[in-house]
Amino acid sequence: MISSRQRDLGLDPGLPQLSTLLDLPAVSKLYEGSSLGTRSGLGVRARQVHDVSHQPSIRCQVAHELTLERGDDEPLETIGVGDVRPGELIFRPFHEDPDLPWLAEAVDLEKVSRHLEALALAPECRIVRVVPVRYKLGSRCLLRFDLEVGSVPRVLYGKILAMDGGPLWRTLIALRDIGPGRDTPRVLQPLAYCADLHMFLLPEVAGSAEFRVLALNTTTASEARLQWMRKAGAVLANLHAVRVPTEPPRRITADAEDLLRFSSLVARAAPTLALSFDEAIGWLEALTDEDPSTVASHGAFRTDQLLVEGGEPLMIDLDKVCWANPARDVGNFLAYLRWKAIREPHHSSFIEAAIPSFLEGYGSVRALPGERWTARYEAASMLKIVGRRFRNLDVRQWALVPQLLDAARALLAHRARNGSQVGAAVRATNRGTPTAVGVALDVGGMTERLRTLLAPFDDGGAAPVVTRADLIWRKPDHRWTIRYTLAGDGDEILGKMYRDAGSGRWVHEIMRWLWDYAASGSPELGVPRPLGWIPELSMLVYLPVGGRVLGDAILDERAATYMDLAAAWLSALHRSGLPLDRAFDVGNELANLRAWSSIVGDRYPDEAAAADRISRRLSERSSELGAESGRPIHKDFHYQHVFVTDRASVIDFDEFRLGDPNFDLAHFCAYLTLLGCRLPAMADVLGRHRDRFLVAYSRQAGWHMDGRFPVFYAYSCLKIARQLCAGTGVLPRPHADEQRRQTSAMLAAGIASLDGGLPGAS
Repeated sequence: MISSRQRDLGLDPGLPQLSTLLDLPAVSKLYEGSSLGTRSGLGVRARQVHDVSHQPSIRCQVAHELTLERGDDEPLETIGVGDVRPGELIFRPFHEDPDLPWLAEAVDLEKVSRHLEALALAPECRIVRVVPVRYKLGSRCLLRFDLEVGSVPRVLYGKILAMDGGPLWRTLIALRDIGPGRDTPRVLQPLAYCADLHMFLLPEVAGSAEFRVLALNTTTASEARLQWMRKAGAVLANLHAVRVPTEPPRRITADAEDLLRFSSLVARAAPTLALSFDEAIGWLEALTDEDPSTVASHGAFRTDQLLVEGGEPLMIDLDKVCWANPARDVGNFLAYLRWKAIREPHHSSFIEAAIPSFLEGYGSVRALPGERWTARYEAASMLKIVGRRFRNLDVRQWALVPQLLDAARALLAHRARNGSQVGAAVRATNRGTPTAVGVALDVGGMTERLRTLLAPFDDGGAAPVVTRADLIWRKPDHRWTIRYTLAGDGDEILGKMYRDAGSGRWVHEIMRWLWDYAASGSPELGVPRPLGWIPELSMLVYLPVGGRVLGDAILDERAATYMDLAAAWLSALHRSGLPLDRAFDVGNELANLRAWSSIVGDRYPDEAAAADRISRRLSERSSELGAESGRPIHKDFHYQHVFVTDRASVIDFDEFRLGDPNFDLAHFCAYLTLLGCRLPAMADVLGRHRDRFLVAYSRQAGWHMDGRFPVFYAYSCLKIARQLCAGTGVLPRPHADEQRRQTSAMLAAGIASLDGGLPGAS
């Protein structure tokens, strides 16, 4: 039963009647007053929530398991659906699902009997009852058909799908035609497929048991349970070892795109997790290396997708079968095991032993998928579980979700601890990557090259040794960042390689100057500690800064303090005497604005006028762009480049130059606007953080807003719009309608600032 706490959360102000659907006594009375109860004067009791489909502020459907009281007759068990939209609340039986229009015919005794007779199933037998067993809103339903006493078989099951089941039927037929054998995949075979009803007819598996019950029964000896896990691995590997027709290959980037539908749910239910969740999705989206060869994949493999028949696991529910990387099924199975360990810690010791047993069983049939791919798919499944927790609107497990999210992010940690963007560890042989990057990934060679720079790690013992090198980020044809892990405590250092050696040496000098300046009396100016420059690799070597990315911390309880720290850092930079030989070039920037406007217009012709309007108006106000040009500015200052602990530290100095401090202030605020666009439920909170940042900076630097701030703000909005259209910029990278929505919103914000409507500009 949904916890009563749920009714007080006010998760969706746009759907105020939603709480009613989670109050079982209240919803029971509403069902009695609906057509479901009044149609035959039945009493209705809602037993529990069966399924939820939630679109924040738009619609929520809640399926309830119901008991229909019929006086002295045996009660009927069914499923009802409460459907709430703004200003509307209706109830319906489960079989009146517009996405499953054939379901109504499947629950009609007379009509479904004719279909079974046409398939030569249960001839001369009469169906006496149809009972819904499982129902997924708008997706699928499992029905149990009870046949009259004395019939053989006595029970049949019908699985109705929203999708066309023809391709799945052909795949299952191909599996059946493989014939018996020790290594034949053990899959529950349908008796027939009724195309008119999108329905698979399934037999009752007599004497079967649920695999998860046997494997997780703590009263059974561990070795016997581990043997079940080995068998589960083997049965999955047997499926992966056969070649059967399925749908086109499923890639991990498609899984990442599917995860985006959970973003608004996470942002509304747990705003402090929203950025971490979206960033993890972005890491998956940014993977550039192709999945290896694909296999026939179950698509949703976990412990409850197995029965045990005749002492062996039997695979069920192949609705999502597809061609995919074998790591997809393995990772999904492991993710659900780890979630079980988080939810029920008394199983954790067994699960830690069960995972190698499962992998051992898989490896007894075919080679295990690569560890890196398994980790990626396991993380993707963990993120899917996170999203589903909030979709279900059941608070009982919400407190555990951060553990699962942290585990997913740890699996995806093939990135710089403080990189501004994240990609997969990509091969150095990729087109456009110089040979020197391959040299920099050689662990032995880099141990020698870095030896003289690693003195800070030398405690008098053996010289530090590089044990791992990961290419974690690249800007094609420009820069590559490599993370080096050292033996012992796993300390890390970063190496940033430059195509243009002069640019790299210039950044190295800036970092050294900032480090010395901070040490000499400006501790608020935190920066990475430079270790040295390797000329033959054009590589800057430095220590990563500590703390959390501001983007991850901006919605927690110390966010206001973090805004003060970010303002203090920026104020310290602007008043420093950093010697720079580059300056903000107004002519060059106006050319950039015209190019950005063209990129936006090419991607979204309907937005071309807005982008061009910003570009033209900034050209008209070019004198304000160049009004002040003598102060050090970061020129790429945003929430993903700031790290916070007891002070702020900032990374990425490639755009440093002399210019107007208003640029950094407006740039930072424009990216907060982007974040508010991505997390609409938190836009007001982020607006207050923006105001706090500006007030703190004003207090420390004596700054007052004038006409230059909105000019630079509009510049930054057009820059962000261009990044969105090009698929670059801060993660996550939106797609399709969301990409267009964010682009339009940023252009509108830029125009509003030029018209005097900048939020918070008072």
